[in-house]
Amino acid sequence: MLAVLAQLIPDAGYQSPTIDWHALAPEIVLSIGGCLLILLDAAKLDRAKPYMPALANLVLLGAPIPVITLAVDGTTRVLFDGSYVVDPMALLLKAMFLVSGYVVILLSTNYVAEGDYHEGEYYFLLISSLLGMLVMASARDLVSIFVALELLSIPAYMLAAWRKRDLKGNEAGMKYYLMGVFASAILLYGMSLLYGITGSTLLTEIGLLIKQEDTSLPLFDTTEIHALAAVEYALA
Repeated sequence: MLAVLAQLIPDAGYQSPTIDWHALAPEIVLSIGGCLLILLDAAKLDRAKPYMPALANLVLLGAPIPVITLAVDGTTRVLFDGSYVVDPMALLLKAMFLVSGYVVILLSTNYVAEGDYHEGEYYFLLISSLLGMLVMASARDLVSIFVALELLSIPAYMLAAWRKRDLKGNEAGMKYYLMGVFASAILLYGMSLLYGITGSTLLTEIGLLIKQEDTSLPLFDTTEIHALAAVEYALA
């Protein structure tokens, strides 16, 4: 038992990975904002409803600030051995996602406030889905892509069934969930085939290995069909 525990203890040569917190700042702001929303909703219940839209708007106004500073800096930041990259294209996509989310909140504030709805859940799920979009914009690894896609999709399933007393909403949420699970299974199967062919999960290495291999093999076509079909459905 002691020998097993000794193996789990890192040796003296172990160095913890350096994390660029500035590059992760937009995602951190959304994560903290989502936690504040759910905690405020749990602590104050109905008394917190008037503060939910304002807090959600502040979160979405604060998240673009590090995006702007990163764009001004102009440096491409590579994290986690290339599985997470913050470059100009990723920053552009993140800015578009954040602006779109802010507009959605502005358009839906009165509708949510006038109905007998759970406002805290709505804003929390919306920000969680936006967090998945931001992670997706910088994901350069099959694992991080799948995690981002699920973080984007699962809150969307719940938002479809958000109006709990509406039978159509419940039906839509259940159908969306079942189809999403089916698409995730197809995506994982395609990713597993791609990893089996190339031996890597990094998109950069996969691209280089595919160029060296014979892409006319039927297995490559099967892999592409599974992965692209699942991703396109999930994004749609």
